[in-house]
Amino acid sequence: MELMLAISGQAGDTKLRGRVRGAFKRPMSLRLEGLSPFGPPGFVLVTGVDSALLLLPRERRVIMDATGRDLLEFLAGVALDPEDFGAVLTGCLVPDPNPLRARTFGNGWVGVDLEGDATLFLHEVDGIPVVVAGRRNGLVVEYHNHARGLPRSVQVQTTSSSRVATNLTVSLSQVSINIDIDDRAFLMEPPDQFAPITIEELRDTVVPLKDSSQP
Repeated sequence: MELMLAISGQAGDTKLRGRVRGAFKRPMSLRLEGLSPFGPPGFVLVTGVDSALLLLPRERRVIMDATGRDLLEFLAGVALDPEDFGAVLTGCLVPDPNPLRARTFGNGWVGVDLEGDATLFLHEVDGIPVVVAGRRNGLVVEYHNHARGLPRSVQVQTTSSSRVATNLTVSLSQVSINIDIDDRAFLMEPPDQFAPITIEELRDTVVPLKDSSQP
């Protein structure tokens, strides 16, 4: 899948806003590029089955010693593995939803409990049952503006008190699914002139998706 993401919201005290070009390929491959009005991207995140890398072209820095989950939490305040991140964005909630039981509500909603302590909520949109909300390990997700059964707006809110409070709205556009993506899109060697840095060292100096209007 390829798509464009418009992200806005807040992670802790930091306001986030940005446009991101994304590509997903199962089982665990992800590429995200933070788009800038001009010049190089603000960041490039690439994950494969066994590796993850965050490139910061403007700072000439690279993070190579973190997992895809750690890097997604650093960028957007949501601790998800790349495959889970793709599932949340596309209305699946989990990568391989395995229903255990279902129940109906008086307002026409249907709740479906999934293996792994997750729940989907379905409701009819234009006569078609679609996933409109879900809960899973520390997240509440709402889905809006469905087109051909897929959401085009996703709201994600963390519920775990042990993590940074995050509330994001993600708008999806230019969505292409079931397409061939060259595996080289998920491979990257950092340029020689890029210096390695850790998330802890970077956290107080650069937040790639920070709203530029925030002091």
